[in-house]
Amino acid sequence: MLLELPGSFTMKPFLTFLSSLVFTFSFSQSAELAENYFDQGEYEKAEAVYAKLQSNNPGHQNWLLGYVETLQALEKVERAESALKKFLDEVGEYPNIQIELGYLYQKQQDSLKANQYYKKAISQVESRPGFAYSVGNVFQKYGLLDLAIETYETAQSIEPRSNNTIQLAKIYGEQSEYNEMFENYMDLIVENPSYFQILNRNFSQYITEDSANEANQALRRVLLQRNQKEPNIIFNQMLSWLFVQQEDYFKAFAQEKAIYQRSESKSLDRFIDLALISKENDDLSSAREMLEFAVEKASSKRDLLSAERQLLLIKRMQAQPMDYAEIETAYKDFLAKIGRTKDSFLVQKDLAEFIAFQKKDIEQALTQIEIINSQDLYQQQGAELKLLEADLNVQLSKFNQALLLYTQVEKMIPNSDIAREAKFKVAKTSYFTGDFDWALTQLKVLKSSASQLTSNDALELSLLIKDNSHEDSTRTDLKLVAKSDLLQFQNKPEQALDILEKVLVDYQSTTIVDEVLLRIANLHLSNADVEKAIPFLQRIIDEYGDQILADNANFLLGKLYMERLNEPEKAKKYFETLIFNHPDSIYFVEARQRFRKLRGDQIQ
Repeated sequence: MLLELPGSFTMKPFLTFLSSLVFTFSFSQSAELAENYFDQGEYEKAEAVYAKLQSNNPGHQNWLLGYVETLQALEKVERAESALKKFLDEVGEYPNIQIELGYLYQKQQDSLKANQYYKKAISQVESRPGFAYSVGNVFQKYGLLDLAIETYETAQSIEPRSNNTIQLAKIYGEQSEYNEMFENYMDLIVENPSYFQILNRNFSQYITEDSANEANQALRRVLLQRNQKEPNIIFNQMLSWLFVQQEDYFKAFAQEKAIYQRSESKSLDRFIDLALISKENDDLSSAREMLEFAVEKASSKRDLLSAERQLLLIKRMQAQPMDYAEIETAYKDFLAKIGRTKDSFLVQKDLAEFIAFQKKDIEQALTQIEIINSQDLYQQQGAELKLLEADLNVQLSKFNQALLLYTQVEKMIPNSDIAREAKFKVAKTSYFTGDFDWALTQLKVLKSSASQLTSNDALELSLLIKDNSHEDSTRTDLKLVAKSDLLQFQNKPEQALDILEKVLVDYQSTTIVDEVLLRIANLHLSNADVEKAIPFLQRIIDEYGDQILADNANFLLGKLYMERLNEPEKAKKYFETLIFNHPDSIYFVEARQRFRKLRGDQIQ
């Protein structure tokens, strides 16, 4: 009599289930043991375990393949052949196992027998297209790409809905048959345009910034031919994407205009996004044309605000002092058109910044801030405006007023990014005025900030103060560097440079020298004088290569030789030094990307 358990559960099925679990667990452990033996090169031991597994479960393909691989490693080719044939005779004529046997013959230089089994596997795909993936996958595993293509194309011809297009495209890519690769991808994208967002990651393995690159030309050719035969907006979108990868933003703009003409929604977002990318990559003339087009076509206040604001920012970047009056008038005319409200806050703030930092008329900028403050602003807008007002007070050396405003910003939106920025500016203003201990107190909180940028800035300033407070107890050098930093913040670069050059001659402590060298280099760079900047950066590397600013110097020199001087071999040297000697640098990731790009790697 069986023991009855609650819920009509009997012991016998439970024991059967338990023994099955033990059995499965035991075989799993044995398979893992065999793999470990194989990986360690102990093939005899691996063979013994695999032979036992195969004997107990002759239909298990993974154990069969492990056993066959081990036999081949031991040069027991006949036994490997016998095991595969036995499986095909007794278990079933699985096409993937036929390929394994064929490949065994191929390695023995018996191409006749190998091809017999390969063709037999493909013939099974003809009768059952569902086999295509497993068959094609084995061919790919052994680098038999032409046979893999034949397999997938056979399945496609019999069952067009069988989903082998991606596999075909990938194989064509491996063979550098880019035209065929993109044709297959295109079949998928035409069927479902949303696939493009997924598949362009695959494209990025082949597409580069070089428009003459073979894959770039193939994609362009396929898209143009398809668009000519059967126009489709997705082809224009993809061409736009291609031109952006090639940094040919004007051509991308032409495609975006075609998309706009064909679209019912008439959204200008794509133009504005493309203009921002173009601006970020210093193609200001293309960005300007895009934004002028967007302003002309804008039918809503939202679109007009967004496009006109970005257009004015571009004009500011291209402007010479003789253009400033015209730009100020353009700002004021635009604000008169759309009205001064919290909706136009960013444009109003841009105008105040333009007057302050480009026209260098701080008092007029403060008047603009008063006008904006009189409006019913959101709390975030009020905080941003107060932060700008505080910065302008620092420009005027009204430090107490600035500190009061920064503190008010901290309290307006506590624990926010803008509050942390305000606290950092309290520390920076205290540093400007020589109150280094109070600055350190503020920085101590910020070093653990959730904002990476604020945390890095706080750490950098904190180290500057601490490192230059030990050898020089009077902090003479530090006070001069702080004064120079203030003058630079106040748009007085010549005066800042004079102080730094004197410190470089009369410094009290060697710990300040690399800081001074980097500041002098940056001042020359801000004046577009690359040749003057380079010796100061090189001196940091030569004399202070183990100090904290060596990574900054290597990264800056790498960028200068890459972007401004067109000397890629020199640029590679600096990026490589940073990668190997400064793996903790905040520039590490970008330096590695630039190094790989210069070396010609495919960046994914």
